Amino acid sequence: ILDMDGRDRNEIDLIRRYRDIAQQPECDSAIEDIANEAIVSDERGQSVSISLDRLDLSPNIKSKIRDEFDEVLRLLDFNAKGHDIFRRWYVDGRIYYHKVIDKKSPRKGIQELRYIDPRKIKKVREQRKEKDQATGLDIVKKIEDFYLYNDKGLDQNSGTTSGVKITADSITYCPSGLVDMHKGTVLSYLNKAIKPVNQLRMIEDALVIY
Repeated sequence: ILDMDGRDRNEIDLIRRYRDIAQQPECDSAIEDIANEAIVSDERGQSVSISLDRLDLSPNIKSKIRDEFDEVLRLLDFNAKGHDIFRRWYVDGRIYYHKVIDKKSPRKGIQELRYIDPRKIKKVREQRKEKDQATGLDIVKKIEDFYLYNDKGLDQNSGTTSGVKITADSITYCPSGLVDMHKGTVLSYLNKAIKPVNQLRMIEDALVIY
């Protein structure tokens, strides 16, 4: 059968497809328009700010939260790279950052934010079970969440599923918010564009042939 939608097996295949269709000139132009509308900045102020109006806290704590928010923007260099960060998140449908701290002095806070390619990292939930002697059923005793990172990529097709274990609190993960209701995988906003881009490419190829 002719697969117009391009059903992909896992998240890594999906990300590859999203990046591929983002290279299509018409799709690239649309993404640029969306990113330019979303990230608007000028010389007078920042393109994003944090709203704490509904937060029931003292003005002193709100001031500290705003200071930390500005520090995160500085670490991201958001004024210069905000457009690229948004575009990367929009195309892939998710974005990962590794929060680097000084182990000798953790009170200094986050020292650096490093971008991680979503094809090289995944979240793992490990359950430790014990059998109940009375009922014979497995009971979950402990649940451990962590991230698995492999510089060569985590691809089940090629057999690379092992990697370095990273604690959950040292990784910041921001998904698109769109989820496939059948598989539970996170989708990109470009998911709806897969079929039209495939059809457009077929029409272009047919024009060359005929």
